[in-house]
Amino acid sequence: MEPMNNFPEWDGQPYFPISRFYKNLFGEKVYKITVGAAQTCPNREKNKGVGCIFCDELGSAGNHLVKRMPLKTQITLNRERLRKRFKTNRFLVYFQPFTNTFNRFNQFRQDIELALEQDRVVGVAFGTRPDCLPDEIYPFLKSIGETSYVSVELGVQSFNNNKLEFLNRGHSAEQSIKAVKDLKEKANVNVGIHLIFGLPDETDAEIISTAEIINRLPIDNVKLHNLHVLANTPLHELYTSGDFQPLELEEYSKRVILFLSHLSPQTAIQRLAAVAPRWDELIAPQWTKDRLKPSQFIINQMKSQGVHQGVHFHTS
Repeated sequence: MEPMNNFPEWDGQPYFPISRFYKNLFGEKVYKITVGAAQTCPNREKNKGVGCIFCDELGSAGNHLVKRMPLKTQITLNRERLRKRFKTNRFLVYFQPFTNTFNRFNQFRQDIELALEQDRVVGVAFGTRPDCLPDEIYPFLKSIGETSYVSVELGVQSFNNNKLEFLNRGHSAEQSIKAVKDLKEKANVNVGIHLIFGLPDETDAEIISTAEIINRLPIDNVKLHNLHVLANTPLHELYTSGDFQPLELEEYSKRVILFLSHLSPQTAIQRLAAVAPRWDELIAPQWTKDRLKPSQFIINQMKSQGVHQGVHFHTS
């Protein structure tokens, strides 16, 4: 096992944080301005408003996006809030909720171009699905990527098709793998994926396999979520009936550590655990309300165990 001091570029953390990736790339701290532009996804359109099993009516939007202010206003207000709080001068505009490339390419292009025109903005990031990447998106992303940073965050969630069916994702693991490769080969952008841990019948072997799949793909960063229950969702019904039980923090931590220990140390980590965007709608587990405690718990566990990201990477 390599000692932790072999990774000074991780700022003393046992994993490669996205903040360090940004600092390496831009030479200074860069923060995300979170905005909302998309309002739906293919699941909702196909299933009469019902999306993924864990998703409520607002998607992944936080409270500050509910009013749907004009995009430029969202950018300006959130930029100034972050600038005053963190004393930073460079930003990425992050299009977060719903599926930003679903049936709205022309509007999507206008939104991206507007974001890049704003003061102190050095790039964009946006969330979408593996099955919502129209052909015309690749040359557009490649073009803007020549002068600005572009990151695409794919809602992969799992590379196991049975797990995707449970989540009612409406896409396959094969589509996820193809989307990752196409984005890198056709657009040459930064590619991130979202993963969910805490799914029913999840095994250690499956978690290790997920890390190994990522290691073989051109994936630049990963954002981790624990499957949690929000009110008025299909998952809420399963929880109420006793057919689903979310993980407690200790067990979730074990799975994250196992995953990170097999993940390449070159893959940046955006987040270690989910944070419930609206506390009044969180049913379980309650630790998902805390923004800092879960991540710090995982970090402390890794340090106490002498484990760091990629410690088993070379033996995978």
